[in-house]
Amino acid sequence: MGKNKLILTALLFAALFSVTASAREIHNFNGGWRFFYGNDPSGDGGVRVSLPHTWSRDAIAGDKDYFRGMGYYMNEAQIPESWRGGRVFIRFHAANNVSNLYLNGRHVGEHKGGYSAFAYEITDYVQFGGKNVFWMAVNNSPRSDVLPVAGDQNSYGGLVRDVELIVTGRDMVSLTDHGSEGVYVIQKSVTDQMVEAEAEVLVCGVRDNNVTAVVTVADDDGAVVAMESARVRLSGRATSSVRIPFSFTRPRLWRGVEDPYLYTVSVTIQADESRSDSVAVRTGFRRVEVSPDGPLLLNGKPYTVRGVSAVPDQALTGPVLNRRQVAEDFEFLTEMGVTAVRIPVVMHHPYFYELCDRYGLLVWQDFPLTGSVYFADNAFPGTESFRTNGMNQATGIIKQLYNHPSVVMWGIFSDMHMRGDNPVDYISNLNLMAKREDPSRLTTALSNEDGEINFVTDLVMWDHHFGWRAGVPSDIQIWKRQFQLNWNNVHSAVNWGAGASVYHQGDTLRRPNFIGRYHPERWQTHLHEQYYRYLNGDGMFWGLFAGQMFDYGAAGRTWGEGNGVNDMGLVTFDRRTRKDAYYFFKANWNPYDPFVYIAEKRWTDRHSTRQDIRAFTNRPEAELYVNGVPVGVARAELGTVSWKDIELHPGENTIEVRSNELYDRAVVTVSEPGPSFRIR
Repeated sequence: MGKNKLILTALLFAALFSVTASAREIHNFNGGWRFFYGNDPSGDGGVRVSLPHTWSRDAIAGDKDYFRGMGYYMNEAQIPESWRGGRVFIRFHAANNVSNLYLNGRHVGEHKGGYSAFAYEITDYVQFGGKNVFWMAVNNSPRSDVLPVAGDQNSYGGLVRDVELIVTGRDMVSLTDHGSEGVYVIQKSVTDQMVEAEAEVLVCGVRDNNVTAVVTVADDDGAVVAMESARVRLSGRATSSVRIPFSFTRPRLWRGVEDPYLYTVSVTIQADESRSDSVAVRTGFRRVEVSPDGPLLLNGKPYTVRGVSAVPDQALTGPVLNRRQVAEDFEFLTEMGVTAVRIPVVMHHPYFYELCDRYGLLVWQDFPLTGSVYFADNAFPGTESFRTNGMNQATGIIKQLYNHPSVVMWGIFSDMHMRGDNPVDYISNLNLMAKREDPSRLTTALSNEDGEINFVTDLVMWDHHFGWRAGVPSDIQIWKRQFQLNWNNVHSAVNWGAGASVYHQGDTLRRPNFIGRYHPERWQTHLHEQYYRYLNGDGMFWGLFAGQMFDYGAAGRTWGEGNGVNDMGLVTFDRRTRKDAYYFFKANWNPYDPFVYIAEKRWTDRHSTRQDIRAFTNRPEAELYVNGVPVGVARAELGTVSWKDIELHPGENTIEVRSNELYDRAVVTVSEPGPSFRIR
């Protein structure tokens, strides 16, 4: 683009922006709601709530028979007369899991799917200048035609994310394409020299008309690097799609945690009328591939994938998360040194994806097709309504996350069992749909089965539980040898994990009953250490995932502490405690935040005066002090420093581990001398 053309297009953009900057108004609609159940005699009995909201306090408390049924929300709002002549929409960022909206007594629409956004145009339902009554019926009952139909994550009922009222001009970027922004930045070719892309824009109006769509790409400093426009013919209220190609040279690519650089792509709709529309999306330009010999490639270079899974669920609020809570969860990930995160089964809070874009974490986003956990689960009913709903939800997930550079792969299924109806044909159709809607991203799956199901997606991650459900952790090396002989043509990653309660401590170190009540923290740590020792640095895997980052609500679980929590996380459900295994991974994955942490410090009551002392650190060495006496310096191996057969005395002992200015301290009590317990 020549200098004169740049000046002219910049002036054009400035003129358009000055006309349309206030054309779209977004109003938060979280306040003023009343909630009540279906057996309330009148709406007067409703409890006043602010959204987001869930009624499932019993599920958060771990009641396995938590209420699953209908809940109702009502709100009254004055719609200004000044909005007449424009168009009015309502957008729900999530309603779990089937919802129906009524406005002034008229049915507006139904949505099936719990954690994705959706929007309705309500222009023809609104009384401008008067009171409007919004009535939202939400149902979280188990259904065989709305995914997920299996798994152990709680199905919290309610309007669990924000609600907005949006006012636009008559001609606008569509808000009703599966809850998306109506703008899709399609990356055609991305290299260090040039970006070639298209902006697909969905435009709709209320009458036959010609409008102009202007696409502007600006760097992080606001400098325009590309601008193109196209005329769009509108036909009544039908949505028209236009693809506007653009390109620019010398791009600064989005490079994950190394350099997560973002651009702003703005779309302005200019029509004859003074009020039009403008939408801006933040995105980054990158290409993601997998090399034939294993590694994941980001912009042509191998990228180290150190991953965990993160369920959007917390002990006090369930799925109802504000931006502060999301940011705090994100800090757990970055502190540990995670470079990739899998979002299992449901979508996370929108702010989470913004943070991943901004700080460079790769995202694997699951579709809601997940396998059985409980005996009575039927994970694949196979009915036409089930298939249609799964396809619709997956399409919505793709469209809503399309512009996020952090999202690099779609998880087609997770832990599907090959019993009953064969799901492979349906999985293949989901995979084809994902490739058709978004050819720029890889598809993947979490699998614990053999057979043809593993050959559908581009990638696969093996979900292993050696040493937890059966066997010992070192069995992973036997599997690895067999895999290398028979399956090394499959682009694979490995996921593993074990449950743990920070309150379960003891002398014996052996595999517990995974469906029993005793889940010792020491065993979880031991299992993670063993897996990592055998898998770290193996070039035939494109990634390693250390299971769940956080414990999450699973009211059907009565094992572990028996409080309805999946305790396989590295951080407790209430976010108060990082388990020991968290610090093991921090020592290996985060070289930038120096620390030392004494392992097994919650094992305070011991029964032998001879103890092995260990600590995790990302420093090269550390020194041990017992009761103020220096014992010796140990070199770190895989983030671990250790001292064997250290003599403690009966009663209280103070243990310190120091590395220059860093130190950690623990107090343990030896109640009486006895034999030491060794790992066999």
